[in-house]
Amino acid sequence: MRLREPSAKAGIVVGALFILPMIGVVLGAMDVFVGYAWSLLAVIALVVFTARAFRGPGESLEPRPWWRMTTTALSSAVLSALFAIQAVTGLFRASSTPFPLAVTVGALLALVVAGAYAFSATSLIGVERAREAVTR
Repeated sequence: MRLREPSAKAGIVVGALFILPMIGVVLGAMDVFVGYAWSLLAVIALVVFTARAFRGPGESLEPRPWWRMTTTALSSAVLSALFAIQAVTGLFRASSTPFPLAVTVGALLALVVAGAYAFSATSLIGVERAREAVTR
């Protein structure tokens, strides 16, 4: 399944941002650790799904290279920065939470996702430069 329509992509992301925390809160009410762990896994699953299924305008419907997470280097860089901020914030706040180990693991996972988006951005910059060199 490949999604190109901006409205479909926005619907999936916005829907997930409303539904996933609700499920996490319900699970967290039963067991805080289970709610937190489920929320982390759901975010990672959403990142993987969007990286594999979302396509930009003019992008091929063929499977992307394993390193490519977005259509443009700028979008990869922005997402990398957002996940890095989330990771740093989590690491600084971990000691003041009921489950510091769980928050630290979540922050490290966010850092891994940030790194994947950063790698995608730098690789896409290289692809764009190579494409420009060919057209000259």
